[in-house]
Parts: sequence; structure tokens; C-alpha cells
Amino acid sequence: MSNNEFQPDPEQPGRNEQTGFWTETNCQVIELPLTKESLVLVLRSALDAEQSQYTHQEIAWWADNFHQAQFDFENPIDETVADVALDLHLQWQMHLDHTYTREELQNLDFSKVRLPAEWFSNWLERLEG
Repeated sequence: MSNNEFQPDPEQPGRNEQTGFWTETNCQVIELPLTKESLVLVLRSALDAEQSQYTHQEIAWWADNFHQAQFDFENPIDETVADVALDLHLQWQMHLDHTYTREELQNLDFSKVRLPAEWFSNWLERLEG
């Protein structure tokens, strides 16, 4: 995944100019079916940092794929599940944007980035509630 940074262009009012760019390092793909049960599994896994077989980056990418796939199925979408997956992915992006400078992001090992554990607990509560 990549992210562009923009700011208002002082020479062209109403237009933005690109001020920076960074790209996440690749990560392993989580090979789980795109189901609510798998989402619960990866969320629980994230709570145990020492034993988890998935990085938070892998979980965020999987959640993004899961959210997108919800709209490909012919079955009715479980909005809560889709919302949790989307929120996880968006929170990952915002966490990166608000925690690290552009220079740090350009050299960061994204597999080492950890989201707050309480976020995963809250997402689990939404799914299991």
C-alpha cells in the first residue's frame, strides 16, 4: 500500500500539490477464508503479541481484502462485520499517518508496527456483541 501526502498549492488556488510519498513494505498474505470467523481469529491473534503468527500489518491488509470481498458476494452483507474490517484497515492507515513522519515511513519496517491492543478488544466486542 502506498500513501501520498498533499497540501494546498500556493500557486494554483483550489488545487493541491504532492508533498511526499511512501510505500509500505510487502507482507505475507494471511491464508484464511474471508469469513467472520476468520476475522475473529485474526483479531484474537493480535491481542497476543508474543504468540501471534500474524503482524498487525498483515492483519490490516487482510481486513482490507476482507472488506472489499464483502461486496462481491451474492449473500447479504453483514454490515457489522464489514464495518469492523473497514475500520481496522482505516485505523491502520491513520495510525501510520499520525504516528510517524514521512521520513520515518519511507524507512519503516511496517511488520514491527503495533496498533493498541484495546482497539482489537473493541472490534471483537462489536463482532461478538
